[in-house]
Amino acid sequence: MNADAGIALGSLVVAIIVCVIAARSYKKSKRLEFFQRRDQLFAKISDLNAKNSEAHLISAKYEIVAVKNASLGLSGEQAEKHTAIIAAIKEIRKNMEKSIKNWDESIQHLHAMCSSLTPKTDTARVENLIAMVQAASDDLKKYNDASLSSLHILENTNSIIKVSLAEFDEKVRQIDLDLRKAIKGFNEKSPE
Repeated sequence: MNADAGIALGSLVVAIIVCVIAARSYKKSKRLEFFQRRDQLFAKISDLNAKNSEAHLISAKYEIVAVKNASLGLSGEQAEKHTAIIAAIKEIRKNMEKSIKNWDESIQHLHAMCSSLTPKTDTARVENLIAMVQAASDDLKKYNDASLSSLHILENTNSIIKVSLAEFDEKVRQIDLDLRKAIKGFNEKSPE
């Protein structure tokens, strides 16, 4: 029985050692998995930050469109309507800048929050944050796409107005030339 007891005791010791090694491996793999997911969260935050940077560029383009619109030589009722359009463009840009500032603050808050996450207590929180940041990133992309569409319309409208003004100026110039020729021809034919 001593031999059987020795074998049983040896088996028990081996089983305990295997369990300890397995537990450590499990902890290491869970810890590694946490850090991989946290790195993925940082990547999602970086993507969100890139989309917010794109919003900065879109906002600047709105200002360029406003300046271009202000430089159009319009008069009368057209000038009044155009002044209202320019004011609306500037208001859109102002609202975008507020939104961008809010996103900047939120992104900074997310970075601070993520830096303090630990594998022991925040594994589930990382998953929730990944989902939240992805949803925010998707929403910001939709906002940027809508802003770009509006901007494109404003740029095209500006181009159409420029072309129309150029065509109008050319017609006026041609009428003026024709009128001068007619007056000159009339003066040459009339007796003094």
